[in-house]
Amino acid sequence: NDLFTSFLDKETLMYSSAIYDAVKAPAPQKGLIFRGTLEEAQWRKLDTLCDRAQMEPGQTVLDIGFGWGGLSLHAAKKYGCRVTGITLSVEQKALAEERVRKEGLGHLITFEVIDYRTFARRKDNLGKFDRVLSCEMIEAVGHDHLTEFFWAVEQVLAPDGVLVMEAITTTEERYENYLHSTDFINTIIFPGSCCPSLHALVDAAYKGSNLSLEHIDNIGLHYAQTLADWRRRFNESEKFVRSLGFDDVFFRAWNYYLSYCEAGFYARNVNCLIIVFGRQGCSALTSLHETRAVTQLPALTETEVANWVAEARA
Repeated sequence: NDLFTSFLDKETLMYSSAIYDAVKAPAPQKGLIFRGTLEEAQWRKLDTLCDRAQMEPGQTVLDIGFGWGGLSLHAAKKYGCRVTGITLSVEQKALAEERVRKEGLGHLITFEVIDYRTFARRKDNLGKFDRVLSCEMIEAVGHDHLTEFFWAVEQVLAPDGVLVMEAITTTEERYENYLHSTDFINTIIFPGSCCPSLHALVDAAYKGSNLSLEHIDNIGLHYAQTLADWRRRFNESEKFVRSLGFDDVFFRAWNYYLSYCEAGFYARNVNCLIIVFGRQGCSALTSLHETRAVTQLPALTETEVANWVAEARA
């Protein structure tokens, strides 16, 4: 826990991509120009996940792989939802419960150390949850178990329920080779992990559940900026991190990990998708079909972009 608090944002403790205030860089530059703090960007991401889920006050929410509780806390505090979070980490659960106590939200949030498949087999959880959230947990499931993940969600999701997943994904053209190879991430940093392709996720949903793809957002370039902020904060905390017992080898490896991933998202060899699933005819997702949801805002003028960039760099 102490290692991660040295570089994650200080308010949400989300170990996942943020969403910054950003505009397309003016020519001849490429990519996006970002402004705002990591904290502001993580709050924006939490709002986006809840918005995509069409979350409403009083709903029951399952947070699969809740990390240090940031999303669960947000759903309970902002929406008054009754949240159940499940994890396999005793350490994360302890810190998350401490945060719940400090916020006085113990009456709304319950955390448990349990495998999602075991949780789904409990009869009292059948169709119990209006919303299921999974923020960058699917990478730990593994390709061969994706279908089982969607089966588990199907068991616990209410009839008009919604699944919102944030997932690091591998591009389609690379996926087959990726499945039969190893890299720095799935051998050193997160052994055995798998970043599925979008096709693999949709196929698993089809095979394991009655859930269909309803909406996608790609925030991969925002993840590159998130990683850059993490790396900067990590190195600014070097003295503290070394006091935890980490040596030069770890520092080089962790900096390489953060830089390696940052480059991957900038190059778009990997993406970060916010994906919405629902059953056929899901009325809860009607708002995603409104004009405001399917059209873009008017483009900024050159003057507006110039002023925006100047403010971002000030």
